[in-house]
Amino acid sequence: MCGRFTLTNKDKVKKRFDIDLEQSFNICPSTEILVLTNKLENIKWGYSPHWAKSPMNLINARYETIHEKPSFKDAKRCVFIMDGWYEWKRYFDWKRRENIKDPYYHHLNSNLIYTAGLYNESGCVCVTKESVKPISDIHNRQPLLLEEEQIEKWLVGDHILKDYVSGNIQIHKVSTYVNSPRNNDYKCIQPI
Repeated sequence: MCGRFTLTNKDKVKKRFDIDLEQSFNICPSTEILVLTNKLENIKWGYSPHWAKSPMNLINARYETIHEKPSFKDAKRCVFIMDGWYEWKRYFDWKRRENIKDPYYHHLNSNLIYTAGLYNESGCVCVTKESVKPISDIHNRQPLLLEEEQIEKWLVGDHILKDYVSGNIQIHKVSTYVNSPRNNDYKCIQPI
């Protein structure tokens, strides 16, 4: 799954896409995000099928079923641009007798990460797949990560057979400070 992400490396975005942007350490659903379609665009993160009578605001779509689900029948492809994302590890704390959710930050040392996505006129959705190790130790789903040379293939409709990026992802625990969408600074990604 992917419910929050970051785009903080202004220098790499400037070098790769020749645009200036503000750093964001806590990008949340329903905000405008930077994506690649046939060009760079800002699209709302939250997707509703064209037939929905009221907004559904889906934020993730399973790669295994995007061709089967009516929700994505007419969707076009896009690529999310990020440099990290958050996942929450859920477990039961027997001593405290309560469910716990600890946030973890997944990244490639500030390098840009490209993630498969879908969009329509309502917004966009992040495409996810079953997690691989060590990501699966935190959550059973993860974004479908693309290498630079896979971006164009994804955009034109090719099936992505292999994820070569996930094995390089680094993970560290972060503070629950990231839980609030109002918090948007370095403390969100700071290791604890």
